[in-house]
Amino acid sequence: KMQNPSVDEILSFMAKKLGGQENIPNAIRYAKVCAPELIYHVAFSSKNSVADENSPFDEKTRTLIFLAAALAMKDPECIKTQLNAALTLGATKEELIALIKIVKHAAHSSVIGFAEPILEVLSK
Repeated sequence: KMQNPSVDEILSFMAKKLGGQENIPNAIRYAKVCAPELIYHVAFSSKNSVADENSPFDEKTRTLIFLAAALAMKDPECIKTQLNAALTLGATKEELIALIKIVKHAAHSSVIGFAEPILEVLSK
């Protein structure tokens, strides 16, 4: 029977993935003290998404997708965390700049969609 990892084992794995203990988000550090069950939730979610070995995407691509989502959500802590993970996996300057350009295009293009009511009125 396989045992669940301890919180410390999860944090050790997280530190390795993120390039060091100093790169573990503060929210995770606080959760260890007051709500360790949240660390299990994060680990389970990660195992079934960005860390899913059965994913059609390789690990670096999964991490870059997560970084793009964090950037689109404008989440500074998540951006920093996923950037560290991407760099640990060998993400290049060119890949990161391309990622920024893609997210910027998506963000700016959404304005056209949000402007639909205005464009509808103007087109009549």
